[in-house]
Amino acid sequence: MTNSNRKMFESGEAKRADAVQVRFESIHIEPGFNLRQHDATYEESIEALARHIIAGGKYPPLEVRIRPEGGVWIVDGHRRHAGIGRALERGAALRSPKDGEAWIHVVYFEGNDADRTARIITSAANKPLTAIEKAEGYKRLRAFGWLPAQIATTVGKTTEHVLQLLALGDANSDVRQMVNAGKVSATLAAKTARMHGEQAGAVLGEQYHAATTQGKAKVTASTVAGKPRAAKLRKDAERLDFLLSHFAIVRCGGKLDLASDVPSEHGYWLEYPLEQASQAGVFATAREAIDSAIASKQ
Repeated sequence: MTNSNRKMFESGEAKRADAVQVRFESIHIEPGFNLRQHDATYEESIEALARHIIAGGKYPPLEVRIRPEGGVWIVDGHRRHAGIGRALERGAALRSPKDGEAWIHVVYFEGNDADRTARIITSAANKPLTAIEKAEGYKRLRAFGWLPAQIATTVGKTTEHVLQLLALGDANSDVRQMVNAGKVSATLAAKTARMHGEQAGAVLGEQYHAATTQGKAKVTASTVAGKPRAAKLRKDAERLDFLLSHFAIVRCGGKLDLASDVPSEHGYWLEYPLEQASQAGVFATAREAIDSAIASKQ
């Protein structure tokens, strides 16, 4: 690293002031390294940074590493780099009157590919990564051989959080597109992906349709569990009322029932002691037995 730095100073690509400075044109973006999604939100953040810089605002140094073929690669600071470039295009007074160069403050990052990936996930100077962006970062660290617990320790999260986002990162594109479009929360999408695998997109699609019929803009835990759970509780209350009002008892086991096609079956049925009567047939669950009884009494 030291020899490479010296070569940059000797070639004029970098110079020392109160800190290391590198010519803007010598700072490069490594293809495929940045985790950021280039969407509308990313564009808005760059525009805000450019205006801040044009107005004379300060920003932290970029973290960089030596680029073997010349200049440096950005490790952390892709948005800042883009904001600086946009400010320069608009004539911001960033170039030195002595040599006409735009000298950008940088610090050199030392570490391997996995360390650099962990850095862009944890950087405090960054606009926080989205869940999808973090998921891609965790997947990259996993590809370097990191275990979920190791990733969790490095990024300051729980192992369960890492496992959830790894599931989101492994999910099919339709699931990730729903998250990006704001149709489903990242947490729920991750849980659904872990539970349903390849079918997660179809499940979430159905849940999104149900959420919109409830007047909701996205799928959340409440839209998935709220109304169905309330309906289930109401139905169970109706079953209990029926049993109490008819003094019925749920029986389970083998039953000899002439009303059944099969002489002896195993399952659930109701008995009415006051009526000295028994429900015809047997059923797979107690709920099915009660529902059939309710229907027959109506």
